[in-house]
Amino acid sequence: MANTRKSADTGVERLQSTHWSLVLAASQADSPQAHEALSRLCQTYWYVVYVFIRRRGEEAEPAKDLTQEFFSRLLAKQYLRTADPTRGRFRTFLMSCVDHFLSNERKKERTLKRGGNYTFVPLEERSAEERYQAEPYETMSPDKLLDRRWALTLLEMSLEQLKQEYVAAGRVAQFEALQECLSGAKEAPSSFAEIGTRLGMSPGSARQAASRMRCRFGDLLRRNVAKTVSNSSEVERELVHLRAALSGNGGGVFTAR
Repeated sequence: MANTRKSADTGVERLQSTHWSLVLAASQADSPQAHEALSRLCQTYWYVVYVFIRRRGEEAEPAKDLTQEFFSRLLAKQYLRTADPTRGRFRTFLMSCVDHFLSNERKKERTLKRGGNYTFVPLEERSAEERYQAEPYETMSPDKLLDRRWALTLLEMSLEQLKQEYVAAGRVAQFEALQECLSGAKEAPSSFAEIGTRLGMSPGSARQAASRMRCRFGDLLRRNVAKTVSNSSEVERELVHLRAALSGNGGGVFTAR
């Protein structure tokens, strides 16, 4: 398991480096490695930006074009020069850039399709609006909707990393049986006796396996959150903020340890 963990962690670090450290490096140098990693960041957060732009009043098609154009300019470094990790959360920096971008775009005539020469972000156009319509956008402000989607993105990222670790270790069945235990509740939705039977282990062993899974998920989540703030002292406050953003919709997973 140690070798598997090390291998999986390397992949985690590769994605995590696409936050403040990568943005600062990309703003000062032009290398294929920095560009590739920054592209991964765009692929991770494009839907967050799309939701924010939609909630700012743009219709679906213009929002797709604006999202593409925003990330094209981000990758072209037009916004990276203003990056300053001492200002705090990467989330705040990114959304300030989007606000600035939208303000400038609204001053222009929209006669040309945006992002014409760039295709940096593989927008899932057929699912983007379907996903957005499932968001509680009618009852939430743009900022609060952004925070909710940002929190869910970090959860989804951490869960995928956790899954890949179990896949690499040949324990897919265990992951599928125990992932329901990640809600943060003390007990799993299904009894540990039932889970143990499915996995061929005792109820006590199933409970311990669930505890280890929650602990590892919490570690991955904290590491992902840590890469979006300027220093480690802000991790706890960011976790509290994101937990509140979910307000009962899966917020318990932010307490997983």
